[in-house]
Amino acid sequence: LLSYQVEELNDFALGEHEYSELENEHKRLANSTALAENLQASLMLLSDDDDANLESMLNKVLGITEELVSYDDTLGSVNNMLNEALIQVQESRSELQHYADNLEMDPEYFAELESRLSKAMQLSRKHHVAPEELYQHHQSLVVELTSLDSNDELLEQLQAEVGLYLAQYQQAAQKLSSSRQRHAKALDKLVTESIRELNMPKAKFTIEVNFD
Repeated sequence: LLSYQVEELNDFALGEHEYSELENEHKRLANSTALAENLQASLMLLSDDDDANLESMLNKVLGITEELVSYDDTLGSVNNMLNEALIQVQESRSELQHYADNLEMDPEYFAELESRLSKAMQLSRKHHVAPEELYQHHQSLVVELTSLDSNDELLEQLQAEVGLYLAQYQQAAQKLSSSRQRHAKALDKLVTESIRELNMPKAKFTIEVNFD
């Protein structure tokens, strides 16, 4: 079961922060129409509206304050702040325009995004974890499986070593048994001859050596 779970998550291959990125991207694309409308409204207010926009109004105010500074240079700080405000407005407008230019709705990409997001949630339910925790859960299962595989390899190695030692023991035991049998026969003969010298011509001494 563990191996199957890891294989399933390996196939899906969710990145470490991918789920939150998928959510954010899905939210952005799902609201692309509202984004486009609000971007256009913001750009109009900042500089695109011919009748009234923030940039043109700041420019008008700057024209006035520059004249004021010519009368009293203590107002120079006000003029500087307005200049900074104008720069901020222009940079903000540029950022928003860049965002608007790159905002596009790709139905095929959106479908792929929804499919992957759905699969992530499905796997999260299956593994009883929050979608945001799926990546870490996957890594934990990989570590657990690796540990089990290592234990199996160690067990196989130990079994092989035990088999080798057993074979060596049996070989040594067989040699010892053969040696004992040879010496037992010699001892049989010697003892038998000694007994017969005691006027027991039919006596026979035998030593049996068994190897189990």
